[in-house]
Amino acid sequence: MKCIAASLAVLGLSTFTYAQDLPAENPEQGDLKKGGFGSLELMPKMPENIQILSSKGAEYNAETGMLRYDGNIQVNADNGMQLFANRAILDTKKEKLLLRGNVKIYQGTLLHRGDSAVYDYGKSKLETQGLRTSLDPILLEAGTFKSEEEDGKMVYVGRHAAVTTHDAQDPNYWIRADKVKVYPNERVEFNDMKLYFGDVPVFWLPYLSQPLDADLGYHFIPGARSRWGGFLLNRYGIMLGTDSDLLTGADGEPWLLSQWLVDFRSKRGLGTGVDLFDTRLDDNENLGWLKLYYANDLSPDTTSSGIPRDHVNEDRYRAEFKYRIESDSVADHQLIYDANLTWLSDRYYLEDFEMGQYNTNPEPDNILGVQLRNDRYQLGAFARIRLNDFYQTDTRMPEFYFDQVKHPLFKSPILHEGKTSFGFYREDLADIRRKELRQSLSDPMSTPAEIAEANSLLERRDYARFNTWQEFALPLNPADGITLTPRAGAGYTRYWDAGADDVNLSRTNLYAGVDAAMKFTKRYSNARSEKWGVNELLHVLQPYANLSVLSTDELDSSFPRIERLTPTVRPRPFGVGRFHALDDMNNWSILRLGVRNQLLTKRNQGSHLWLTMDSYVDYFINDPELNREFSNFYNDLYWSPLPWMSLGLETQFPISGEGFTEVSSVVAFMPHRDLEFRVRHRYLSSHPTLLDSNRLDLQAYYRINDDWGLDFYQQWEMDDSTLEEQIYSIHRNFDSWVASLGIMHRDNRRREEFGVLLSFSLRAFPGLNLPVSFSSE
Repeated sequence: MKCIAASLAVLGLSTFTYAQDLPAENPEQGDLKKGGFGSLELMPKMPENIQILSSKGAEYNAETGMLRYDGNIQVNADNGMQLFANRAILDTKKEKLLLRGNVKIYQGTLLHRGDSAVYDYGKSKLETQGLRTSLDPILLEAGTFKSEEEDGKMVYVGRHAAVTTHDAQDPNYWIRADKVKVYPNERVEFNDMKLYFGDVPVFWLPYLSQPLDADLGYHFIPGARSRWGGFLLNRYGIMLGTDSDLLTGADGEPWLLSQWLVDFRSKRGLGTGVDLFDTRLDDNENLGWLKLYYANDLSPDTTSSGIPRDHVNEDRYRAEFKYRIESDSVADHQLIYDANLTWLSDRYYLEDFEMGQYNTNPEPDNILGVQLRNDRYQLGAFARIRLNDFYQTDTRMPEFYFDQVKHPLFKSPILHEGKTSFGFYREDLADIRRKELRQSLSDPMSTPAEIAEANSLLERRDYARFNTWQEFALPLNPADGITLTPRAGAGYTRYWDAGADDVNLSRTNLYAGVDAAMKFTKRYSNARSEKWGVNELLHVLQPYANLSVLSTDELDSSFPRIERLTPTVRPRPFGVGRFHALDDMNNWSILRLGVRNQLLTKRNQGSHLWLTMDSYVDYFINDPELNREFSNFYNDLYWSPLPWMSLGLETQFPISGEGFTEVSSVVAFMPHRDLEFRVRHRYLSSHPTLLDSNRLDLQAYYRINDDWGLDFYQQWEMDDSTLEEQIYSIHRNFDSWVASLGIMHRDNRRREEFGVLLSFSLRAFPGLNLPVSFSSE
């Protein structure tokens, strides 16, 4: 902390200066005077484990056996401790040293400051009275303060003590307690704890053990929102589990982070759970946890969208397990076990309790797998299972695969890649959807077309399938700046017992293609603009063409497809090895023509991609999906001239009577050091399957001054002039902690939703950390 660092620098300088002024004779003898402190009696034997230096010498009192030192006092103990004061009294009978006046004590990483202290040099023990102790990142102020050894580690205990991270003369908050025990680099324990902002108590707990780790200790989130009512989310994290040394049997560092949850929601009731994290897998944030949660929901039928629900049981729960076990690499091979499982009580659970996950992954997968891999291939098996019958799910029970990465064939210039799989596949409708279809069959008002569609959807969809694909490529450079890569591939697919009729059939896939590109460059050495971040420019122009031709045995429309195409606004991959909708693979002949422009400049002793633009169009000799002659004209532009400015623009427009229009853009801009904003816009019109949309997202932050800040977020759907979501927050910086108040409003068309969230984030000391986030409570 800045204040402590400055104190250390000043003390180091002053110590050096005054040490040069010490008298030549032994400073411990002092200038002996007659009577009281100054008796001519013989000096006592001085302790061997401390050295006392004084700029004014010492006076000895024979009656009490005490030595008094005045001036600039420096004490060096044999345990590495250094003590500084304006006065010191050495009690040789009790083997104690009393320090008074501007006391500073350096004890390893600790800095103690105060008016007085007692050092028991007989026991090498420090006792303090009214000292303030710095133990990064905290300051400790105590009526009495002692250092003790506990299980081989030094522990610091304060009575009637207070803790803060605000390193100032008058800190703006304190955590006070009858007893505070500090375990350096581990945790702080409080008995009868009270949180003070200024002189006002705002929070109390009978006991708190707060680790010096943001994932550990007690955290709470208060707030209110329409679907929950008022809420208080509580989390307490502790470390569990240790690895034992195989040779010594000694326990190692704990590796299992456990976070215990107790949540109160006025409309929903009580929820509780535990999240377990394997900290040994911290390098991958998507793996390494088990999360369990249960809520007895007082209002399970409440919906924020306004869409009526079927009956939902009051017992709501989630069990989520994501883990990976990697064996040590042997002969360049590594064996990996994966688990990705999520079990939910009902299809509305994520919408009600895990809004963040619901927005990104509303129907989580359930997969178990094992793989053996090296730099050349990956061999494995996995099972996709159905834990949640309220989602439409395709399963693999199991699938075996062998994937080969692109590599030279027998050390020749020909490159080979391939993939082979065999598995048992099945697709099941969501139970509620199956129920609805069966009801439509018995409904006398259903039309023949509706009945035919219901029967088609209710038919069994399953098969066993073997598939293999092998592809070869030969990169050529016929001339400088020209590349030519012909490709050829062949594949075979076999189906057994497909659908209700148990169909058996085979498909043969033949592929040919060629990639061609040219490259032209031009350097602009005089192009310089500090304003736009230009230090010379290199223009790279790359015209290219890709031809892809596939011949296959197309499946009949009645075939029970499982791996099929899903709606998208981007062009389909026409490399067969990257085409995963195997059941929807049809004959195609596609020619892609495009040109790529890049502008590079010099920055930070390297090259920086200042601007890139990729423009292309597909000509369909044989369209595999629709009866098109040309695709849309695509143009992807990305511009990042400065660290505080970037632009992305992706557009596509029809060049014939068919097609759809999309414009997607994002701008991040910081026009002033106190203002930054981000604008996203997406316009979609006339797509064959997706709804039209004209969405605008606005996000900005304004720093009013060092103490105050504002931010807001708005999401507009211009197609029907609806402000779908708005969030406004105000932040107050109190140096050592930040308070934030956020309010939100969401228009779900049928029902509106409101929320408010209060946040306290203590800097450097993660005791009360409350992020303002309405999407992930």
